[in-house]
Amino acid sequence: MSEETKKTPRTISRREFLRDAGIVVGGTAVGSAFFLSACGNEIEVTKTVTTTAPGTTNTKTVTTTAADNTVTVTKYTCPACSQEFDSLDALKTHYDKTHESQEAAGNTIALTVNGKQYELKVKPNETLQETIREQIGLTSPKDMCFGYGACGTCGVIMNGRPILSCMTLSIQCDGVTVETAEGIAYNKHPLVDAYVKNICMQCGYCTPGFLTTTKALLDHNPNPTEEDIREAIAGNICRCGTYPAHVKATLEAAAQL
Repeated sequence: MSEETKKTPRTISRREFLRDAGIVVGGTAVGSAFFLSACGNEIEVTKTVTTTAPGTTNTKTVTTTAADNTVTVTKYTCPACSQEFDSLDALKTHYDKTHESQEAAGNTIALTVNGKQYELKVKPNETLQETIREQIGLTSPKDMCFGYGACGTCGVIMNGRPILSCMTLSIQCDGVTVETAEGIAYNKHPLVDAYVKNICMQCGYCTPGFLTTTKALLDHNPNPTEEDIREAIAGNICRCGTYPAHVKATLEAAAQL
């Protein structure tokens, strides 16, 4: 063997490592490979790559050396309760049995929508828009921007403030009071007739968001100026271009309050 060959260490790529020695269980890749030690002896080294969902599975590796033998012990920590396990299979069994069932069951919240009280089970990632539309059955909160909070069509009034329901988690809404465009119509607010009279809608998709925004404005400021109205509806998008009509309708509704 030439001197050049002796000086060139053997390397192993990540692709080869995972292909030749990797084991994938529950989204976590665990590989074990033999590397040459400095003195030429083969030592088994355990490599752990954690990408387990949900959350991040933490591992704690303890290495002890006795004479020429090296022993590596890896502990797997539950991301939900921090309990440690000796194997990934044990952790997966624990999570499926203890935590996944709890997550699937959801969380119960109580909220008032348009004067009616509801007690609902919601998922941790469920938005208020989804809860109102799919569980309560009110379809006025729309979704023009695919949940990015950029259009205002999902607008509702929560505890007197206009909010974006697509950006609000239902699990955070326990005990709140919500008003939608349906509730404004049921109560025959002057805005409804003013919107019809001034033709504030063309396709109508964005109208509920405008209606809840202007209603929240009038609740706090019953005598707004044109500039106040323009500022209030600045976050609402209408592709049909009905913006001037909303200003006129809001001023007319304010005069009737």
